[in-house]
Amino acid sequence: MRILWINANPNPNPGGTELHSIDFINAIEKYYPELELYKAVAKGSFVDKNTSDKNKYYITLKSEFSPLNTLKLVKLAKKLKPDFVIGNNGNEYINTFLAGKLSKSKVILFRHMLNYLPFFNKKFILPKVDKVFAVSQASKRRLLKDGIPEEKITVLPNFIDEDKFYYDPVQKENIRRQLNINPQDKVITFIGKTDAGKGIFDYVEACRILNETFKNLKFLIIGYGKDFDKAVEKFKEYGLYDKLITTGKTDQPHLYLKASDVVMVLSRNEESFGRTVVEGFSVKSLVVVYDVENLKYLVEDFKTGIVAKNGNVEEVVQKVKKVLTEDKLYDEITNNAYKEFLENYTKSKILDKFVNQLKSLM
Repeated sequence: MRILWINANPNPNPGGTELHSIDFINAIEKYYPELELYKAVAKGSFVDKNTSDKNKYYITLKSEFSPLNTLKLVKLAKKLKPDFVIGNNGNEYINTFLAGKLSKSKVILFRHMLNYLPFFNKKFILPKVDKVFAVSQASKRRLLKDGIPEEKITVLPNFIDEDKFYYDPVQKENIRRQLNINPQDKVITFIGKTDAGKGIFDYVEACRILNETFKNLKFLIIGYGKDFDKAVEKFKEYGLYDKLITTGKTDQPHLYLKASDVVMVLSRNEESFGRTVVEGFSVKSLVVVYDVENLKYLVEDFKTGIVAKNGNVEEVVQKVKKVLTEDKLYDEITNNAYKEFLENYTKSKILDKFVNQLKSLM
């Protein structure tokens, strides 16, 4: 099977599609050497810098309206004659479609975003491709609203690398010891960009209220963002700074996350997937979300985590109190969540599903 993977935007900074391409490209090359994988990427881009030089071709697509470089891409596809041409960026759908159709290859597109498709793509591109992989239920629902035939769509979530994200009680104990967390402490974690829209201030308020009931709490913030300093000031204002642990920007979030007992993902806005939810599942923590797209599809209330009304910090607090005071319920929920991760979101599961879907189209 021969694949041409296109992610040719010159963006030097990581976004969701760039990280997704990097994850898939590197994993396919490592675990599926029998597949012939070719890459069309922009020279110097984030994808270029984080993938091997094997079978790599340099093409820059700054937009869908890049006629000269689109022609170059079409020529490359005709030369390689791949079985599949795969586009992973919404701004490259037209280019990918032309390269696939003119090289007589099957066209596969990934859909990440929850915004509605541009008219031309909605009417003339996506209905005519061979498969659209939606990264979430929310993404699939939006595609259906755009009129894309359901038989064209398969949900293929972003995978979480089980070599990094996993539950290990010994490692959890070691990480907590390194962070000066006592065995009896409960660790309430925020992971990701510390921005208001991601729920950092909801997290702070929930911590403040929970601290009135539980005196053995520690608060862990993994990551950094524009509201980081303001959030830290709030902890100082509430007299909780001595219980706060921060990592700042880190390339090892998976290690710190293992120290968690509760992971709060209180995004107030839509999320195309909700990666940190599944990461919380992977370390057997109690995951708490608001009922926004796509988070509400990832978590079942009191089965695999906690779901609260968007912006309702008091509901978050009351539900967390209930679970933290009932050990049996906490174990049941976190074990269910861990099972959900192992069965549906690991690298091995998602890659196998991806390859099998392609084989079914040949």
